[in-house]
Amino acid sequence: MIDWSLVKFPLLHSPIASGAVQSFNADGELEWTSPKRIQAVGSYDKKISYKSVGGNGQGLATHLWVNGNPSKFLQGHNVLGSDDLRSMLYDVYIILVNQLGIKPTPLELKQVKEGDYELTMVDINYSYSLPSRSDVLAFIRRLEYNSVTRHGRPTTKGGTIYFGKNSERWALKMYCKAEEIQKKDRQLPEPLKGLGLEEWVDNKLRIELRLLSKQLKDLDIKRVKDLPPQKVIELFNQYVRKIEMTEQIKLNSNELLGLPNKLKSTYTLWSEGHDLRSMMSPATYKRHRKELKTFGINIDICAEKRSSRQSNVVTLIRVIEAQPAEIPNWVYEQKLIHHSAKNFKHAG
Repeated sequence: MIDWSLVKFPLLHSPIASGAVQSFNADGELEWTSPKRIQAVGSYDKKISYKSVGGNGQGLATHLWVNGNPSKFLQGHNVLGSDDLRSMLYDVYIILVNQLGIKPTPLELKQVKEGDYELTMVDINYSYSLPSRSDVLAFIRRLEYNSVTRHGRPTTKGGTIYFGKNSERWALKMYCKAEEIQKKDRQLPEPLKGLGLEEWVDNKLRIELRLLSKQLKDLDIKRVKDLPPQKVIELFNQYVRKIEMTEQIKLNSNELLGLPNKLKSTYTLWSEGHDLRSMMSPATYKRHRKELKTFGINIDICAEKRSSRQSNVVTLIRVIEAQPAEIPNWVYEQKLIHHSAKNFKHAG
């Protein structure tokens, strides 16, 4: 799903009074002036920022700079959402011009409807199902010590793990979405509570990709129309594959104690290099393999053969099996998601 965007909508209009931010050099000379942001109110009081920018030489602004979360603005939440950036932003545009009392020209409406305007930043999010919330939190903890990208090792803050947090091009972060919506300033609006969103998200690992202006230019994504829905998840997976992690993560003593007794002996035998297929029935092997995978252990790979980095490192996308959670039918039935999401099965 699209979770944030920064765009410039075409809209010839009298500059909107919002105050200004100014910068002066050490000699007291004015270096630049920029209009302050204003906030428009959308669904369930969710807000998005905008300001007048550009000029036509006759005192009129040429564009509306808009920065924010279109999913939240339109839906009231971002638990899940649509991949269709163009469709969502068209609806945002219509709401904004109506609130401002400005009538766009037919050409401006056509440009917005077709996505023919500047895109300078976008966030793409997907959610992945793990067995439980505790598994999501454990997975994030392990990533901190067993993963790397070209940005280097990740950093963590408040339960969120970041790759390239301060990059000027792209960054990834992961967190437990269920934990996030429990925070005071991130809770669901009261009318949306108890409708199933909290239960759906309880076991979800959220992965968020942020693409900034420099990276979008390198990808030849300069306008909203350059990022059609079918390209969103393809682009997302391309960057998630950049995260390399140790496929086999040794369990610490507390985690080992927490294993069911039936798995402790299997784990011990595997870690000593035994061939488990010759020691248990196919059904038991398959069952234990599935359960141990939730702890980051794949008994298909013999422990004694994991000596080289090449054989012991895989991309994150393989570890989580690269399949985002699907949008449940009841989400559409209760109209908890933007209408454009109906054409796409993956949830945010």
